[in-house]
Amino acid sequence: MLGVTPLGASSGDGDYFPVNHREYIRIPENALHFRGNHYEIRITEELREVSYLDKIQLIAVDHKTGEELFTNDKFSGPPFPKFRLYGVKHKKYPISAKDQEGADVLPRLLERDGKYVNTFRRNSSGVAELHHIDLDFGKSAPENRAVLVLNGWVDWADGSTFRAAGQESKEGLIFPYLQVKDAAGRWQTAIQDMGMPSGKPKTIVVDLSGKFLSKSREIRIVTNLCVYWDEIFLSEQAAPPAVKMTPLSAESADLRYRGFSQPVIDPAHTQPEEFDYQTWSATTMWNPTPGLYTRYGEVAELLLRMDDRMVIMGSGDEIRLRFNVRSLPPLPRDWKRTFLLLVDGWAKDADANTAYSRSVEPLPFHGMTSYPYPSSQHFPDDKIHRAYRERFNTRTPIPDLGMLRTPDQPAH
Repeated sequence: MLGVTPLGASSGDGDYFPVNHREYIRIPENALHFRGNHYEIRITEELREVSYLDKIQLIAVDHKTGEELFTNDKFSGPPFPKFRLYGVKHKKYPISAKDQEGADVLPRLLERDGKYVNTFRRNSSGVAELHHIDLDFGKSAPENRAVLVLNGWVDWADGSTFRAAGQESKEGLIFPYLQVKDAAGRWQTAIQDMGMPSGKPKTIVVDLSGKFLSKSREIRIVTNLCVYWDEIFLSEQAAPPAVKMTPLSAESADLRYRGFSQPVIDPAHTQPEEFDYQTWSATTMWNPTPGLYTRYGEVAELLLRMDDRMVIMGSGDEIRLRFNVRSLPPLPRDWKRTFLLLVDGWAKDADANTAYSRSVEPLPFHGMTSYPYPSSQHFPDDKIHRAYRERFNTRTPIPDLGMLRTPDQPAH
């Protein structure tokens, strides 16, 4: 999560990425189950990062059976789109799919099975050759109204790689763009920034309504980032689906030190990195970023609203959230329930070319125009926020993570 919010990350041109601060995470079907009268969700910080969480909300989305829901969340540049849902009843798969060498990759795109298109050359830093996928959807979307749904993941390059790529060529790293064919059969760029998955793996939606320039329903996706696509299909439904949304705030949220899940890493980097939550270690290869973090214990009041009173998590930390389900309405007949997790906040890594990567401060806030923010802007310094910092931001990181023994041992 928080893949849309790389705080202070170098964009490679001497500047920093503008960051979104809000993400709606679609929880997989049947992944969330009652525990008594509660749903429980755990958020862990597995990486060498600082996470700033200002609001977390579980949203029950009731919709008609036979319809699959997707959000418009993805990593892209501004202006960031307003939240909306897409409902898909009928999937239109491509009739052909070829890579930049003309090789057939269609079998890899017909279902979400982890068999990604990986037929491009790349280096270990997350930079690939300029490559593309050509998709032909035959006679789909005759009224030029459709959305493209793509599942995949990105082996994300770090800020230092972005900076190096920007110095080596004028183009630098090229984010995915989408082309279609005009009446003369020439490729034309229809969407310069189509976005890409903001995590590993995620599903994104690209609205193609009115974007086709001819009767052709061929699509080309171009990038030199290590984007690995899995299932891709077209839907001729572009209108918002009929839904009933019920938001749930956490009844309790316990911040604690847990340790680190066992990483599962593909040596060839053609599969997404995973974390085995059931196998853990109290130690890791790095020490946490210096600074003041949120003290351990109950923090639910900090996650109720976007007010810049945030939970600051460091490496090895975990939040256990419990949501009371008694306020959920009964499901109508022939309807089902999908869950979204709204997470508002930011994440900052420790890359050498990330702004303020060696400190928790300066804290981000919703009114900032950029990060780093100019000297004319500052984190709120009123009575409420001074009291927040004095009460909650009192924990210094443990200098030697090797001192820890069990995930249940308190670490204040």
